[in-house]
Amino acid sequence: MLRLIIADAELELIPERMLHDPAIRKIASKNGKHAGEMLLDSNYMHASIDKYFPGKSNRFGRPDIIYMFLEMAMESILNKNKLLNIYIHTKNNFIININPEVNLPKSYNRFTGLIEDLFRKKTIENNGNVLLSLSNGKLIPFLEKLDGKTIVLSPGGTRSKVSEVINDEDLNVVIGGFSEGDFITDLYDKYSSYSIFDGELTIWSAGMEVITEYERFMSVVD
Repeated sequence: MLRLIIADAELELIPERMLHDPAIRKIASKNGKHAGEMLLDSNYMHASIDKYFPGKSNRFGRPDIIYMFLEMAMESILNKNKLLNIYIHTKNNFIININPEVNLPKSYNRFTGLIEDLFRKKTIENNGNVLLSLSNGKLIPFLEKLDGKTIVLSPGGTRSKVSEVINDEDLNVVIGGFSEGDFITDLYDKYSSYSIFDGELTIWSAGMEVITEYERFMSVVD
């Protein structure tokens, strides 16, 4: 089994200090929602984020990169062969467990609405089947409970070929859930880190490389 853990993801509801911002309230009113139940999204809240978190707006509000990663991973041959588990760890220490059989919305707006529902309800079910669940949890204690070998992908890690690091049937691979920078969680003292490219990769391209190499390793594809 391959487990992909997206770590320190920039996925959160609008922080309390931003709830009364006029621009945020206008967006909430337009969408018919309470501001406190909306996902923070820098695609159209960048100015407000920069006002309340000056100099840090590049690390806030990126549900879009989680959406793009999941669209790729959930449609992979590996997932369709029931050999992939995906977990999202957020920077505010929530863990999202994703049922491999869930059909996620193809529309970005519907996806963000689903995640907003998840933050509110904690579980998304269909006919008694849990499709998504959200719970409190720090990253390292969560990783310690997983079976198998755990490695971290990072631009600063040991330069390696993908085939050199994806070489175990029972493997946990940690990928950063942010667009730039480094992990907030201190992973490097506990886990080996590897770089599979001479530069930074998006989380969906890193995930795609890992998934396709694992498919070859397990002979899922020729």
